[in-house]
Amino acid sequence: MNFEQGSLKITNKMASLQDAQKGNAQKDYDDLLTCSICLETFRNPKYLPCLHTFCELCINTYILSIVKEEKSVGFKCPVCRNLVPINESQGKPETWAKQLPGNHFIVSMIDRKAIQKSEKLCDTCEQKNVSQLAVSFCTVCEETYCEPCESNHKLYKISRNHKIMPIQKIDEFTASSTNFGLVSCEEHPDKNIEIFCKDHSKPCCTVCATVHHRKCEQVVTVDKATSGVKQSTKARELMVKLIETSDKLGKGIINHKDNMKTFDEGIEVALTDIKSQKG
Repeated sequence: MNFEQGSLKITNKMASLQDAQKGNAQKDYDDLLTCSICLETFRNPKYLPCLHTFCELCINTYILSIVKEEKSVGFKCPVCRNLVPINESQGKPETWAKQLPGNHFIVSMIDRKAIQKSEKLCDTCEQKNVSQLAVSFCTVCEETYCEPCESNHKLYKISRNHKIMPIQKIDEFTASSTNFGLVSCEEHPDKNIEIFCKDHSKPCCTVCATVHHRKCEQVVTVDKATSGVKQSTKARELMVKLIETSDKLGKGIINHKDNMKTFDEGIEVALTDIKSQKG
């Protein structure tokens, strides 16, 4: 075997390994978006205090199947068996699942996957229980629209100057965080808001700043005007909470496969108990 043949063999082997790694990563990604109960992609995902997530319908069915007492103190997570405490004020078990917090992190990941496959549905139509493929994305509202809803969105005064882009370009748009939330100037729709006049407490574009605010003493960039907000005590406290939540979510993701195995074992134990009781 000469040098060229050896190099080609190594290259092919490395390519095969990379393909295998990509396949495993995709499988892990799909598992993360899969409900442990129905084994389907999450629908209206709700998370428990232990951060395990389930479809609202699935966790509701589970709750109703195990809670038999009138005044129950709660229910155990189907995966880790930790108790989920319930207050009397939360009503009957039929309403517990609906009151659980939604997992917006999972929802955003499902949306991103759908967008990459050009399967993202119109957010407005979904509110009406209508399934319609989305064709555009509003960078201000951060919602997707079908053609009729996009047209309606442009009719309203409050949203007619929002930046709307084709759904296919959302990946290159989100690659730059500085692009998010750009708002066009009301007086000059082709210009983005970049300046903030403190004298008039008004955001504006560079043209407005030159024409209408040239005599104002406190005219700064939007980034500078918002820098104080980022440094505030409340903002720092919120950031700490976000970091803590992110760490918990990370641990939940890492343990996802172990939790699936534990859940399967729990099901087997339950089935064995049922069989023994029947016998």
